[in-house]
Amino acid sequence: MLKCLVVFFAVSMLLFTAPSFAGVGMISESYFADNIPQPRVLEPDGDTVDLSGKKELIFKWSPHEGDISQRKYYDFRLYKGKQALGPDRILKKEVSPNKHQIGIESGLFKEGAIYTWSIRQKYRSGKSTRSINTFKIIKK
Repeated sequence: MLKCLVVFFAVSMLLFTAPSFAGVGMISESYFADNIPQPRVLEPDGDTVDLSGKKELIFKWSPHEGDISQRKYYDFRLYKGKQALGPDRILKKEVSPNKHQIGIESGLFKEGAIYTWSIRQKYRSGKSTRSINTFKIIKK
């Protein structure tokens, strides 16, 4: 009887403490994923973009920050309109972690239209928060 109580107590302790240990691991992993350095939008970063005579629009962001061994790629997305929502997405690309710009053919853009672009870093342990900018295409 005493053996049964000891076994029951040991199993009970394992069941009650295991979730808390698992939770600590999950919290720390989430903590690190939430702290992945967020790239900064560099260009275009204004309200308007003049594409007159240009073959492509160059999107630039801050070079990689953080642990180089953990980086995987940049997640670049382009949307038509002011919102970065799935139905409005017109382009999604994975960009090498060694690059910090991408050129998109100017024929994709229409004069007077509004576009939103976003960039984030993808790490082995997660991804950063998105950096976002909205702009309007004009011709001068």
